[in-house]
Amino acid sequence: MDQARNFYNTILKSSHPLLLSFHLAGKAVPIVFYIIGSMFLNFTPQFITVVLLLSFDFYLTKNITGRKLVQLRWWYDSTDVNKDSNFTFESYKQYAPGPPINAIDSKLFWWSMYVTPVIWGVFAVLCLLRLKIFYLILVIVAMCLTAWNTYGFRCCDRWEPNSGQSDGQDTNNWFALPSVPGFENLSRLANIQSFFQRQ
Repeated sequence: MDQARNFYNTILKSSHPLLLSFHLAGKAVPIVFYIIGSMFLNFTPQFITVVLLLSFDFYLTKNITGRKLVQLRWWYDSTDVNKDSNFTFESYKQYAPGPPINAIDSKLFWWSMYVTPVIWGVFAVLCLLRLKIFYLILVIVAMCLTAWNTYGFRCCDRWEPNSGQSDGQDTNNWFALPSVPGFENLSRLANIQSFFQRQ
């Protein structure tokens, strides 16, 4: 009981206690529902519910809690074919000196971001050992969504706006997105197709 009270007091020290609570709940609820959902649901509704919860968490983290708790925001822009990287970042470093980032917000944000993909990775190993292929698909979706969000925020945090590099270009990039020739032509093809569909 004391641990719960201490955690509650820690949340209250946050600059945005309600948002921090939503952020942590967004990470925890899909995991809890994955664990106990099979007790009262079949696989298909459980799969759909967990994916919807993960999608909500992805959106909430990327667009709201990341911006408020650690003052970082990123998005993947596939329309500009002339950029070296398709990542676009907004960071507190651009607007310095800005309001300080609360240490509690930052610590809990980053811990939750790094721990969540690891938990889903453990579930993936368990699914492999038990040969639960359909649950493995669900866990891989969860792992991809949480890891992609973590990767985006990690790159955004490491990004230096005055370093002369374009958005998302990182010299020490530990994960480079594959460049597939011809994908940039898809947007041009869509423009041509929409031109001929006009009446």
